[in-house]
Amino acid sequence: MATSSDKIEDCEVCGKNKAKYTCPKCEVRTCCLECVNIHKKELECDGIRDKTKFIPLKSFTDLDILSDYRFLEEAARTVDQLKRNPLKNYTCEISLPMHLNKLKIAAFKRNITLQFMPQHFSRHQNNTTYFNWKTNELYWKIEWIFPQANCTKWVTKRVLEHTRLSLLIEEILYPTKSIKKKNDIEELSLKICLNEKLQFYQAAGLSRIKVLLKAEKVLKSDLKFYELDITLSLKENLENKTIIEFPTIYIILNDHACMYEIIDTDDEDIIDSKYNSASERRKRKYKQTNMKEETNSTVNYFFNSEFSESDEEKSNKKSKSKWLSNCNIPNYNELVKMKQ
Repeated sequence: MATSSDKIEDCEVCGKNKAKYTCPKCEVRTCCLECVNIHKKELECDGIRDKTKFIPLKSFTDLDILSDYRFLEEAARTVDQLKRNPLKNYTCEISLPMHLNKLKIAAFKRNITLQFMPQHFSRHQNNTTYFNWKTNELYWKIEWIFPQANCTKWVTKRVLEHTRLSLLIEEILYPTKSIKKKNDIEELSLKICLNEKLQFYQAAGLSRIKVLLKAEKVLKSDLKFYELDITLSLKENLENKTIIEFPTIYIILNDHACMYEIIDTDDEDIIDSKYNSASERRKRKYKQTNMKEETNSTVNYFFNSEFSESDEEKSNKKSKSKWLSNCNIPNYNELVKMKQ
């Protein structure tokens, strides 16, 4: 914070009147409400003080210490409120609702590991994946991402699992052909905008693109993908995969395939569940350090108690000493005296 001697007297916006106010965030000096609003628009300033802003030790005052103390109190209060909120306190496993449980079981029967996020997560709230128990059919929500079109995203709300993947991609690459309601202006404008963004993909065609599924529950999963076969159905492509809420599919050009790490289900390195918790990782690390200490430590074979005489050797020594005493063999000193 600037001291009173360093503060500018005139208004920094109009320069006509003397400054009366100082912005808590950018410290711009203003004279009236109009100048305050002008400086907020021009500098895109919200006027809220940055509580974590770096302050040099020389200019650190008692007010800054008090501000830091109140900031820590506010953080502790926020954590306490989140702990008391049952929707956001997701520290223990909560039983799934009936419709989600049926959906998870239906996916498991299709060799698909379907997992759900906490209730307050937007990915969970926006999930429209549906299981029709009467017809025993799954309808998936799919998020399509086109990295070579400025990461354009398109969402298909409900897709039947038996639909061939190539048909789905053709509907998205040529969106104007799949318009059902031409009177719907919003849908028409969105698909026209999507059609303009996907011109590179339209020129490439299905033969020069690759379809990748984002890998989940895999080490460094943000960088790993599964390659999907467009000639197969959606159900066949999702077999032996882990899906969180709904699949996220990337459509890339063949020339950019080297930028993505494509893996197979057989080669995936799944994280073991017993090492997920921090306590298990600490135990594992502790065991490894103990093993290293045992291998690196030197052993003194002369004075180590572990390599002392066994019971058999001790008994043999006792029997030998008894045998020598029965033989009446004189001592060495007595023999020397006899020679003298």
